[in-house]
Amino acid sequence: MDIIKYRQMYLHENWGQNHFTAIKQKVCGTFNVYNHPLVLSGQAFWLNDNELCIGYEFNTNPEIFRPIFSHKRQRLLDGVHSNILNPCAFWNRIKRRYYYIISHIKNLPLECVEHIVRFTY
Repeated sequence: MDIIKYRQMYLHENWGQNHFTAIKQKVCGTFNVYNHPLVLSGQAFWLNDNELCIGYEFNTNPEIFRPIFSHKRQRLLDGVHSNILNPCAFWNRIKRRYYYIISHIKNLPLECVEHIVRFTY
């Protein structure tokens, strides 16, 4: 997945049905596009000349926070997938195991279990 696809599918405003709002941080001082510590560490990106986006929060529950796209995490996932001969079969096997384990929870309806398992990578 690339950064544009990540923002379109999960986060960014004005694309489809948006449930997340960008958390913005004003920048004071003499930082330019290249030398802000949050940008250098990969924890934020520039929205304009004086604002950074540090993540996204869920509109109906502000305690749910999504960080910005992590290139480091994506490289790790790409490395895992390159070592798996058939990634689709691998993840389907994982989903079956999760479904089997979670479906034995008596208080959880099967519709909820199916919904949870769909969100497994």
